[in-house]
Amino acid sequence: MVIIQKGNKYTNSSSRDGYVPCSIVNHISSGSMSSMDSWFTSASNNVSSAHFGVAKDGRIHQYVDIRRMAWANGLTATGTTKAPAKVVRDRPGINPNKYTISIEHEGMDGDLTEPQFASSIWLHRYIQQEVERIWGKKLLLDSVHVIGHCDIDPIRKANCPGPKFPWARLRSALDTEEEQADMEKVQVFVNGQPQKEGLLINGVTYVPARAVSEALQAKVEWDHVKKVVRITRL
Repeated sequence: MVIIQKGNKYTNSSSRDGYVPCSIVNHISSGSMSSMDSWFTSASNNVSSAHFGVAKDGRIHQYVDIRRMAWANGLTATGTTKAPAKVVRDRPGINPNKYTISIEHEGMDGDLTEPQFASSIWLHRYIQQEVERIWGKKLLLDSVHVIGHCDIDPIRKANCPGPKFPWARLRSALDTEEEQADMEKVQVFVNGQPQKEGLLINGVTYVPARAVSEALQAKVEWDHVKKVVRITRL
């Protein structure tokens, strides 16, 4: 999988103030991927952002570094004590943005396409790996820690991530111990210099194409229509 960086100087984010991410929050964009890209990089947007977006064709865009908090799951201090999500109630008065990572999904009702579902599963596991790499903490991929925006704010966001979001299938995939065991982190070096970690999944090694290519002074292009990554030596 290739994560395409889309955030810019206008993308909203803030410090986590020392909090370690312990929950992944799933959202529905209620629009297209292009509108999501435009909004999260707009100078006129001073209210929201997300860490990741997953397109219907399986593309993954990143807007905010997970070391920082995105503006996706904010809630009043009083609201934190009444949230359906245990992970929020256990932290009364604390802005959920500080300890959550947000995934937006392109669409209107949560009915994910097959490529989108596969990418979302991969992304959940990638986030788990990154949290452990960066903070040395295990982010559990269970029903307590993988939630919807509606589980944080059931009043304003009652329909997010949508009535057709595949919760049962998602949790079944994330709970499969066999799949968990078949994924390992891989160290990647280019000319002796460490790069972002790759993943070994079911015997196939996946490396971060952009990081490796740029380290080799190559140009990386993503054709979302043909779903092709082109790497060209400069």
